[in-house]
Amino acid sequence: MVHLVRRLFGTYDLHERTGFPASVPIPNRDAARQIVDDVVEAGRFLEFAALMLEVERLGMEGRKYRFPRLHAIVREILETGYCFDEQTRVFVEDSTIRTTRNWGVLREGETYVMAFLGIDVVGNSDLVRRHGQAAMSDLYRALRNLVATSAGRRNGRLWGWEGDGGIVAYTFEEQNLRATLTGMELLNELLIYNLVECPLDAGLHVRMTVHNGTCEYTDSGAELKCDTLKRLWEIDTLHGMPDTMIVTDSVYPSLDRVVATGLKPVDVAEDQRFYAYSVRFAD
Repeated sequence: MVHLVRRLFGTYDLHERTGFPASVPIPNRDAARQIVDDVVEAGRFLEFAALMLEVERLGMEGRKYRFPRLHAIVREILETGYCFDEQTRVFVEDSTIRTTRNWGVLREGETYVMAFLGIDVVGNSDLVRRHGQAAMSDLYRALRNLVATSAGRRNGRLWGWEGDGGIVAYTFEEQNLRATLTGMELLNELLIYNLVECPLDAGLHVRMTVHNGTCEYTDSGAELKCDTLKRLWEIDTLHGMPDTMIVTDSVYPSLDRVVATGLKPVDVAEDQRFYAYSVRFAD
């Protein structure tokens, strides 16, 4: 347990935490109680339980370990609305029960590496002027629902929606791939929507950008002003194109080969290249 808690906190002095002199062995029950109390106080019990589950399944340093009543603990975690993601080996909220913007696990003030999908309606001001605010509000509500549904399939979270666009956030494993696949699906869905349902003669068109980087999470939503997202919107403004998704050079290398081959290179500077995906009818 000391080894596991050090994987969470980096450093951890059990004697200091319990008050036992360094020369005195700490009784197992006292040691376990102190570790659990510290993990719970730090809000990291789910991470600690996931580590125990991983060690019980895979072992540690060549040895197998069994944690008494671990499966009862896991069952209680699942009953409170979480599920264990086998791919990322972490507990996250079960989206069939509830969906919150922090997946139930991101902590206030902690910095995470995340991928973001930015969505921006092309010509918003002109659309509102020609069709009226009420009509466009209905269309943007339909777009938002489409985005939320597609993002939810890949464990994304809709962060910030300003009527004519917004941000979808992804974290944990393969966040870059999941953000890119969401954008691809949305462009295909919008093509069908414009053909079948959209009341606008010219259809509804969007620009999309996928970018990644660090972001400090806050419950207030202040992370929407982080440098990574500022850069995303800068890229959208400078290089975004209608009915096209731009994938930045920091995202592209981590994509599956099958997905990457569907993107076309876009030279944006002498030493920089982005990648684009678009859906259009063949000429």
